[in-house]
Amino acid sequence: AAPIVIGRDHLDCGSVASPYRETEAMLDGSDAIADWPLLNAMVNVASGASWVSIHHGGGVGIGRSIHAGQVTVADGTKLAGEKIRRVLTNDPGMGVIRHVDAGYDHAVDVAEERNVRIPMREGE
Repeated sequence: AAPIVIGRDHLDCGSVASPYRETEAMLDGSDAIADWPLLNAMVNVASGASWVSIHHGGGVGIGRSIHAGQVTVADGTKLAGEKIRRVLTNDPGMGVIRHVDAGYDHAVDVAEERNVRIPMREGE
């Protein structure tokens, strides 16, 4: 009967810059580029997430990584349903986009299969 929340601390593929753990050895060398977690956070805000965080990782990541997290409220309303649909599409989609940009062929295949728009490849 009560609302629930759907959230995550960090999504390794799209919201982390951690050269000593999750994003170690990215094909394009973008392991520590913080733009991806920041972009992921902004996309989650624009998509309607209820709570978005930007933080350093724990454990080996303290001071050596940046992560973005999100929480989205599911309260049964039509508006909440639309926000959930956007966040749960765009949030993991950022991971696909990041890996396409980094040069992973499998990510290109997934983007094509799932109809993920890759802005930096438009016009190729």
